[in-house]
Amino acid sequence: MKKSRIAYDRLKRKQKWIGLLFFIIGVLISASILVTLFVIYPDELTAIVKNDKTTTQTTVSSETKELAQSTSQSSDTEKKEATYVPRTNFDTTAATPLLYQPLKQALEQNIASRELSGTLLAIKDNQVVMYNSFGYAKDVSWKAQESTYMIASIQKFYTALLVSTLVSEKKLTLDTTLNKFYPEIPGSDQITIDTLLSMTSGLKLDTGKAPTSIKTQKEWEEYVLKNTTRQNSTEWDYSPVNFILLAMIVEKITGQTYEEYFNKTVKEPLNLEQTGFYTDLSDKSHLVPVYEENGTPRKSDIPDYAYVRELGTGNMFVSPKDFAIVVQATMDGQFGDLNVFKSVWLKDLPYGTTYYKSGLYRKVLDENGPTIFWGHGIFRGYEPTVIFNNDASDMIIYFSNQYLTNKSNTIATKEFYDIISQNVNFNQ
Repeated sequence: MKKSRIAYDRLKRKQKWIGLLFFIIGVLISASILVTLFVIYPDELTAIVKNDKTTTQTTVSSETKELAQSTSQSSDTEKKEATYVPRTNFDTTAATPLLYQPLKQALEQNIASRELSGTLLAIKDNQVVMYNSFGYAKDVSWKAQESTYMIASIQKFYTALLVSTLVSEKKLTLDTTLNKFYPEIPGSDQITIDTLLSMTSGLKLDTGKAPTSIKTQKEWEEYVLKNTTRQNSTEWDYSPVNFILLAMIVEKITGQTYEEYFNKTVKEPLNLEQTGFYTDLSDKSHLVPVYEENGTPRKSDIPDYAYVRELGTGNMFVSPKDFAIVVQATMDGQFGDLNVFKSVWLKDLPYGTTYYKSGLYRKVLDENGPTIFWGHGIFRGYEPTVIFNNDASDMIIYFSNQYLTNKSNTIATKEFYDIISQNVNFNQ
């Protein structure tokens, strides 16, 4: 029995050694095969490892990219939602509404009876009745809807708009006095923002005597502060220096240039694609060339000093469409409290009283007619004229590239407005 037990133990140990031997042989064979494969196919095996790693990275990258795109799309959506949508459809393919076809025909007949040159945008009840160019303004390679003009003194409306946004944000009041910003101006302690807006400050500046060597805004502002005088009068007297100082105040309060603050506050939120400053002018601006009153082309090389002197008062180019959008957005409360804006543009005066405030005239066109806003400017051959009602649902925006001394442009603008003011119905 004992011998059998000893024989069994020996057999068991032998089997263990045999199993260990086969395991070692298996490991050696596997290692030999792997080494052989790496020697024979090094590139293929490396590619397999890389592909596996790339697949993992791609999966992560794809997920990250989708998340980024989702965030970006969300941001774009928010940005689009924050953008003002004009109440008037300016789509170039949109036809004049059937109801207003007689008005368009009347406008075309009126234009045909005159020798005018420019672009006319006529709006009635927030709908485009006509948006056409005529005269020398047609001699361009772009569409009427793409044409821009220097808006001259009508820019004062934009300057007043910037001021009103600061008033709405309580960074300024209409009663704030000028000495808070520029005490060196004579009588500045008695001049308020409101008197600057209404040109009743008594300030005067003879820009014609300014040296042509002034070619930067800084030089111009220094000249303004040193040469502005004051008359002892609170009567209205058209004097652009009021709005030059308002533009300088805007810069002082915001810490930005006039251009930067306008772009941030007005141009970008309204997506104005045909609005800019003289420093932005290029072939893509589609600025309509100017013609002399006798019909000959006028030299377009306007010197820098002429633009620099128009800080806040006339150094911008704008299309009729972009101007309409700004006015309607203002009336719609896009830039703040409407009560503030009313205080900036209106005076508490009896019906029929004509007055000037914030870049526009407030007047009655015809006896017992409605009170309207009127704007006009002249700059180096450009003559823009605008008329619109209280909520800017009816508008005539006529930008001319030919200044006419006989006032034909302003007379025509009034007649254009009379036409779209007519009541129309389907029985006509």
